Amino acid sequence: MSVRLEEQSTADPLRNVAVFLGAGIPDSDRWSGYFDAREITDAVVAAARAVLTAGGVLVSAMHPTVAPLLLHVAAEFPVAADQPRVLIYQSALYESVIPPTTRRFEEQGVGALRIVESSPDDNLESGRREASLLLMRERMFKETTPRAGIFIGGMDGIKAELHLLRSVIPGSWSYPVAKPGGVSAELTEYAPKEVRELLSESAVYPTVFRKIVEDLTSRLAAES
Repeated sequence: MSVRLEEQSTADPLRNVAVFLGAGIPDSDRWSGYFDAREITDAVVAAARAVLTAGGVLVSAMHPTVAPLLLHVAAEFPVAADQPRVLIYQSALYESVIPPTTRRFEEQGVGALRIVESSPDDNLESGRREASLLLMRERMFKETTPRAGIFIGGMDGIKAELHLLRSVIPGSWSYPVAKPGGVSAELTEYAPKEVRELLSESAVYPTVFRKIVEDLTSRLAAES
């Protein structure tokens, strides 16, 4: 399914615009840098509310600490008649471990799950998964064509998603948030210069993501 940019209104400036949200709480056994799990959670919730309030469609991979948050926030909004407000992608490699609660959100029309075939060379027992994750991410970006990506916390997978989004969707914009820590704190150089200082220094997340929505809206308007 392709998410297309349609005529925007003042009330819904991002109506039907796909925005990717790449986020995760780092594994302290594999991440030696700073991160604050509560700050990451607060930022994810604020980002989801800002995008959904503006009428956007959230696209994300099935990170176990993030996807449930997005679906819970989306449940606060009326169910959209034309398409789900949240699209969650997962590799078939992990299909058997998708939580039942996530399935229930899909049944209620809150969000939709997209399962992407895994690489035949990958399996969980061996720890091989990179080819399958790449297949999933490429399909996710090509099908939904996000106009922007928001990046919060995470480890190397978040960095890979940022670079892949910029490669698959040339002209998309990246908004990495620094204060919660994780790898996103290392990526603020990729943000538009007009909001780079805000993304680097502010922890007032409702304000941060309202400004991001405003920045993205103005850029989309300039293109039309």
